Amino acid sequence: MTERNNSKHITVLLDEAVEALDIQEGDVIVDATLGAGGHTLKILEKVGETGKVIAFDLDKQAIDEFIEVNNFKIESQGKLGKNILEVSERQVILVNDNFKNIKKNIERIYAGGGINSDKIDGILADLGWRIEQIQDERYGMSFQREMPLDMRMSPETQKLTAKKIVNEWSSDELGDIFRDLGEENYSDSKMIAREIVAQREKREIATTTELMELVSGVKRNVKPGINSATQIFQALRIVVNEELSNLNIFLEDSIDVLKNEGKLVVISFHSLEDRLVKKFFRAKARGCVCPKELPVCVCGKKSVGKVVQTKAIKESKNILKNNPRARSARMRIFEKKII
Repeated sequence: MTERNNSKHITVLLDEAVEALDIQEGDVIVDATLGAGGHTLKILEKVGETGKVIAFDLDKQAIDEFIEVNNFKIESQGKLGKNILEVSERQVILVNDNFKNIKKNIERIYAGGGINSDKIDGILADLGWRIEQIQDERYGMSFQREMPLDMRMSPETQKLTAKKIVNEWSSDELGDIFRDLGEENYSDSKMIAREIVAQREKREIATTTELMELVSGVKRNVKPGINSATQIFQALRIVVNEELSNLNIFLEDSIDVLKNEGKLVVISFHSLEDRLVKKFFRAKARGCVCPKELPVCVCGKKSVGKVVQTKAIKESKNILKNNPRARSARMRIFEKKII
């Protein structure tokens, strides 16, 4: 996630993530979440003139801004796929698509001659949001000022909005997502859901501040410095953008496209993401899930690698002084290793 502080981008775990990839000159690396491009640019330095970076972002605006800020020129558009751009000055391929489609797009790029192999040396996914997405009312994510209640990462391609969920879903459905995806306690989830339903019968809930004020009126016991609506907004954003299901697909297909001994590095920003990544990595490292009492394996699952470091890597205290939003960042590393 890239944050803006006095107009300067601060990329979370920049050096740590790039180091974890163990990049060699000439490598082909996927940055599955381009964002403001901090990781992408650092990776470009490491792969050198003979390497290549394939960067994904579902948000077309992120790709356009990355090209403009860095004064890149487009070498080809559409040759590798209608949503894929090749940049001439640097070894960059930009893919305007959800990272869950990593496998399909890597196959397209390989088939079109964009890379010399369908296997990738390393993959990085930073699951945070660009600060521009939070601040821009076009996305409707922030409760810090009034915005249309939206929360779509790509408004041009997605239909379901937070406004539709809040104004049309049942009280039970709302309560469930607030509890399961917002990690609210059971009683608060139910009370907030009931209050939303009661209020929308009087008038439509149309803006982020209207929802924030409604939640604040119900939920009062919160930690200092944390807005009472934070977890509700998290739940709605996850549902709108299908974040957890897309992450599952991405992780599975990333293992397939990685070369043997390639690294998969994931930076998450809330506990649901981190637990999902942790569980996935452990399962892929473990392989067989048969009960211990069975004399031979019957499940057929085999280990495909190892968890590089048991504990998640966090941002340093010095960095957090300038970028407190990075306090929730957790980085995990998996190495594909098939014998």
